[in-house]
Amino acid sequence: MATPKEHEELIEIIKFTPRTYKIRLWGYGGEYVMGEVDRKVYNYFQERRLDLSEFAWDDNYAEENNIPEDMYPFYPGSWHDCDNVGHCWGVDRSAGTLQVEDENGQVVFEKRLEDISGFGEDDENPEPEWTCDEEIWIDMKPAGTVVFVATSSEKGTFFEGELELKTPFNPGKITLSYDEIDGNEIITKVMYDGNDVDNWGGDTSGKGSDFGFYVAGSNKHDGKGYEHYRNMDDIEYTMTAWFPKKVDPVREGIYNVKTAGKNSYTHHARWNGTNWYHVWGSDNDVPLKIKEWQGIAYDPDEHFLRKELDNIILEN
Repeated sequence: MATPKEHEELIEIIKFTPRTYKIRLWGYGGEYVMGEVDRKVYNYFQERRLDLSEFAWDDNYAEENNIPEDMYPFYPGSWHDCDNVGHCWGVDRSAGTLQVEDENGQVVFEKRLEDISGFGEDDENPEPEWTCDEEIWIDMKPAGTVVFVATSSEKGTFFEGELELKTPFNPGKITLSYDEIDGNEIITKVMYDGNDVDNWGGDTSGKGSDFGFYVAGSNKHDGKGYEHYRNMDDIEYTMTAWFPKKVDPVREGIYNVKTAGKNSYTHHARWNGTNWYHVWGSDNDVPLKIKEWQGIAYDPDEHFLRKELDNIILEN
C-alpha cells in the first residue's frame, strides 16, 4: 500500500501537464587536448628555440622557419588533432553554473557547479549527481614520454539542451558527467533520469590558450614542475652580469632590462644598435629609458652543445 507521501507524488504526476525545460551550462572552460609526441620533436623545437604556440596557431610558421614535416608534432594550425591521450570540451566544474528554465522562461533551478553537493535525489533538497567518466594525466604515459598539452580557454554557454518531461522536474535526476584532464574537471555530458540530454551546442568566445610539451615522470615536486618546453623562455641560459646603461650591447637583439625611475622593474627589451625599445605593445617604436641590462652569456646556438659536454664530464 502506498504511503501518504507516495500517494501525493502520484497525484502530482497524474495532474502534471507535459512540459519542455531548457537546461544550460555556462561560465568558463574550453578545449583540452593531450597527445604523445616523439622526443626528437621535443629536442628539435628546444634546440631551435621555436615557439610552440606560434606553430599551433599560425599556418605559415612552419614554412617561415623551415621546419621539416618529420619534425611536426601535428599539422601546423591543427593542434586539436594531437589528441591520442585525451580530448574534451566543456565548462569547468570550478567555474560554471547550471541553470534550468521552464517553458515560460522562469528559472526553476540555478546553482554554481562548485556548490552542487552531488547527493542527487537522496538529499533533503535534491541536487544533481556527479560522475567521472575518465581521468587523464601526463603521468599515465611511461616515464620519458613527451606529452603535448593544449588548452584553449573560453567563456560563454557550453551546453544547451531540452528536457521534455511528463512528470514534475526534479533536479536530483540530473547527472553531470565530467572528464578530469590534467587536474581540470570538465563537464562533457548531461543526463536526466538516466537518459542523455542532447547538446545543441554552445556559444563561447576565446580567452586565451596555452601549449606545451611535458615529459612524463619528470615532476619531482621541487617547485619546478615537469621538464617542459613551450618557447625559448623555458630554456635556462647562463646570463651575464648586469651592465649599466652607458655600456651598449655588442649585438642587436632582445635583452633583460631594468627600467629607470622610481617604479623600476625587470622585463624584456629590444636593442637596435642605437636605442632600447619595448618588445610588445603599441609603444614599441618609442625609445625606452633603462637603468641596466643583461643578456645570454654565450651564443644561444652553443647552449645544447655545452649541455651535452657537461653531461659527458659528469658521466666520467
